Amino acid sequence: MTNFNGAERFSISNLPKSFVKFLEDNEIDPSVYHINNLPRYIRLTGQHDPLLQQATLKELREQLSGPVLQVDGIDNFCRIDANEKIVDCQAYKDGKIFGMDLSSGIAVYSLDIKPDDHILDLCCAPGAKLCMIADLLANQKGIGTITGVDISNHRASTCKNLLKKYKVNRARIFVADGTQFSVMAPSYLEPLKRLVEANDRKNSGNKEEQTKDYKHRKNDVERNPIVKPFWAPQILRSDPQIVDEKYLYDKVIVDAECTHDGSIAHILKYEKWGWDAFEKNFMNPDRVNNLWDLQRKLIINAWNLLRPGGILVYSTCSLSRKQNEDVIGWFLSGHMNDAILEPIPDIGTLKTASLRNNNNIDISNAIRFDPLISNTSGFFVARIRKK
Repeated sequence: MTNFNGAERFSISNLPKSFVKFLEDNEIDPSVYHINNLPRYIRLTGQHDPLLQQATLKELREQLSGPVLQVDGIDNFCRIDANEKIVDCQAYKDGKIFGMDLSSGIAVYSLDIKPDDHILDLCCAPGAKLCMIADLLANQKGIGTITGVDISNHRASTCKNLLKKYKVNRARIFVADGTQFSVMAPSYLEPLKRLVEANDRKNSGNKEEQTKDYKHRKNDVERNPIVKPFWAPQILRSDPQIVDEKYLYDKVIVDAECTHDGSIAHILKYEKWGWDAFEKNFMNPDRVNNLWDLQRKLIINAWNLLRPGGILVYSTCSLSRKQNEDVIGWFLSGHMNDAILEPIPDIGTLKTASLRNNNNIDISNAIRFDPLISNTSGFFVARIRKK
């Protein structure tokens, strides 16, 4: 297969034996690793800052050395050369673009974000999803927010730096176990919105309403200990974290921890970095054996934090059935009365791969991206609505 930059073939014999066995056990075609130069993708942003004009294709073509092609049918995504370095590009320095695989972008678009949605990203690192969600919210000018969760301080710090770079002001990050995270959507912005609509919060004549809102929040803070965010802008630092069903999240995305076997370009970098590090980071038997249990716990907790009528998006960058179709089949079989697997909307002209069979549950509305077919990283996306 010829890729965007001209194919470079990679021999499967170079891969570690433990990984080859993993591919065999999970019925993954090893030929996907023959592609050494899948195209990169970037997303155009800059909508957080009204002083920034969104980058144009002409501008990007002048700043980047290779071709820049707009992705048909998918807003604000462009395809660039696999070896293109964007860190020296002025548009990147100005916060007008960021790197993000197209398949990950489809997972975010599947949330169908509305202006006032409070959204939870239960596995938020390295932060591109947070930035894209915040960008979509900012463009719609509501009071929606994005809450990101990651178990690692180091990865949460990476997310924080990215949010600060792109001037995101309605996102907060928690360092927590996503299977146990329980902080509900922000409640502080709702009374704030009412006061803003009165035209001036500080000088509003409705002092009684302000006092009532403050006392309500203060009482709830006293009843429920505050979980301190790892990072939050000033507007979200004072949120009282009220525990009430009306503060369940409107949308939740679980881009679950997985074996990352679909991240072709990243995996093949270990030929230079050393396969010993790859086996330690990804093929540790204890880690691989516990992943399915982790993924199930993540999707259960996500469901518990989602309001009725809301949307949950589950995704991984794995090509294995066990981490994708089997997780969704298992979940739907336990939620026959309150969960609907919906089609993924607006995927344009993108080509998707066949799903792996699940004999018990119809999962035909989920989608799978395969490098050989889709020209993206390997990825799986399912969108579930809560009745």
